[in-house]
Amino acid sequence: MLAVEVLAAVTGLILYNKYSQTVAKYFIVFLCYVVFIVVVGRYTFWIENGFFNFLKGTLIEKNYWWFTLNWKIGAVSFFSWYYQKILKNKLNIKILKYSTYLFLGVSVFTIITNINFFFNGSFPVIAICGCIIIMQCAFFFFFEILQSEAILNFHKSLNFYISCAILIFWLIKTPLAFFEIYYRKIDQDYVHLRAYINLVVIFIMYLTFTVGFIVSKPEKEIKKELHK
Repeated sequence: MLAVEVLAAVTGLILYNKYSQTVAKYFIVFLCYVVFIVVVGRYTFWIENGFFNFLKGTLIEKNYWWFTLNWKIGAVSFFSWYYQKILKNKLNIKILKYSTYLFLGVSVFTIITNINFFFNGSFPVIAICGCIIIMQCAFFFFFEILQSEAILNFHKSLNFYISCAILIFWLIKTPLAFFEIYYRKIDQDYVHLRAYINLVVIFIMYLTFTVGFIVSKPEKEIKKELHK
């Protein structure tokens, strides 16, 4: 599914000028970062095919550590920071801020106390805590929209599309962390189901980002339309 991730990033870059004066410019950079971590995370393919054969038998033979750090912790931290930039309610911002500190603390503690598993599997507790942060981001955003006149033009807001996409993605993906043991045991039924679910949710999320870039308008333009 690298193609749909690249599509979202390239669309954001093409339309960068449209969002250059908004916080959304950081989201475009984030999508480029996502493409980078996905490409690098595929180094395991080259271990099996000989190019990185020297990594076989080492701690980083599997890429669990890479995606735990850069996606399950890194991406969640980015979205927390991003929403702290776009939210207006100071209490919501403070709750999100300190929840993220707690999430990072739990993540570091979990990794340090299970350092060997860090390189060989995924931590359900990190996935759950990350999902809670994402839910806070999305729900706080939706709540603020419902309380403002922005509800009239919500479909023109890029942040609305981002919020819908990440909420659906994390709510569907998080439960899979509990079944990772079946993947390691090479249960083919689960392997195929997991691959299908990943395919669908990744496609939906990045396609939503792409559509959002195209149909949305900068927040200042939306406000001007509301006050005409």
